[in-house]
Amino acid sequence: MFSPSSTASTRKGATRAFRRSLPFWILFGCFILSFAPEAGAADTRALATKAKAALRAAENTNDQAVLKAKLDEAQGLIDQIKAADPKYSELGVMENKHRFLSSGLKASQEQTAQAQAEASIDWARVRQVVADWEALEKMNKDLFQKTSRFFPNDQNIAYTKEQTDQVLALAADVTKNDQPRILAFLKDFTARYGEPGKATDRKIFDLTPKDPKKGMYDEANQRPSELPSRCHQELVNRLAWVRENPRLEAKRILNTVSQLMAQIDFNTDTEREKRYVEHEAELNRALLFSPGDPEITRYLADLKTNRKKSQADIQKAVEAARFPANTTSFAGPGKIPDLAAATGSYFASAYPKEKVLAVSVTGNWFAAKHNIFDEPIQWGLPVYCASQQSDAGVCRVFKMTVLTGVGVGVDKAPLFIDHWTGDSYRMLINNLK
Repeated sequence: MFSPSSTASTRKGATRAFRRSLPFWILFGCFILSFAPEAGAADTRALATKAKAALRAAENTNDQAVLKAKLDEAQGLIDQIKAADPKYSELGVMENKHRFLSSGLKASQEQTAQAQAEASIDWARVRQVVADWEALEKMNKDLFQKTSRFFPNDQNIAYTKEQTDQVLALAADVTKNDQPRILAFLKDFTARYGEPGKATDRKIFDLTPKDPKKGMYDEANQRPSELPSRCHQELVNRLAWVRENPRLEAKRILNTVSQLMAQIDFNTDTEREKRYVEHEAELNRALLFSPGDPEITRYLADLKTNRKKSQADIQKAVEAARFPANTTSFAGPGKIPDLAAATGSYFASAYPKEKVLAVSVTGNWFAAKHNIFDEPIQWGLPVYCASQQSDAGVCRVFKMTVLTGVGVGVDKAPLFIDHWTGDSYRMLINNLK
């Protein structure tokens, strides 16, 4: 058995032995460490030698597979050098050379890929797609040139009333001859390349690469200037304008007639009849643009009914009308027969194409104009004049004021130099008294 005192003695002896040997172990460790950097540097140089050899092999080969393998090998060695000694003196040179050779490999691979892609292109297919695209663009341009004069947008027809027949003929021609052909082409085009849009445009661009072996101005490398989808949409739009705008024009005509009819009662009887004739003709023209339109047809029927009623009212008014008598309270100066004769002479000179049938004086003289001193300088005389125009057996009666000359102290007497005209109406000549 060991006693506690013997155990303590043993520990003290071991401690003294370790202390005596410690300097040796420290010196030995330093000796070993002094050789470590030299060994690491030797390994790095060996790696660099291998890396440079791989780079030289890559530089001197024309085989793409060998080039890639050597570059991958060199990259692995460069990574090891960078991990062992990031400040190794030749590291930057090797990295630059690897980068340069890698860029050449990438360019060579791209050229190879491009050559393979070009070799796989079906140039007959390219020409067919280009021909379809060109046909689409030409169809769009032809329809534009044919219709843009009369159909510039989706709202209006640009024309004069006298060109109505030309517009209708054009619309009928496009609908009968152009629309079926265009729609059939667009249906086939869509089946081949897809619905119009960016995706279809991109697809057609991809299907029509240019031949790098030929110049950019070579006919084989020419492409249409308009996007396929834009041509497609413009064709559809223009066909719709030719089809729909005539109906819009018919409604516009109806709206215009409706507005004018609201004012028709403010016209004289003869002018009212002329308006009825014009409006009826316009509605018939509207029906040319939109045959059988129920709203226009109904309005036209109402207009004809109102016209007949207007004609009956006019005839009744003409038969009932009478010519106004002379005033019974004329204060002078002058005599009514003399003033009536002077008025008739003035009217005949003012309206030489009309025949004066009767004149009546219906009021007294009044000051028609004053100077700045409020002195009368012109006199007016209220009269009615009946004259025959174009209708047989009918005359028109005008409410007028005949005017004297102008000047201070002018007499209330002819000669008359001017007149004001008020309302007028028609009556039977047989009823003049």
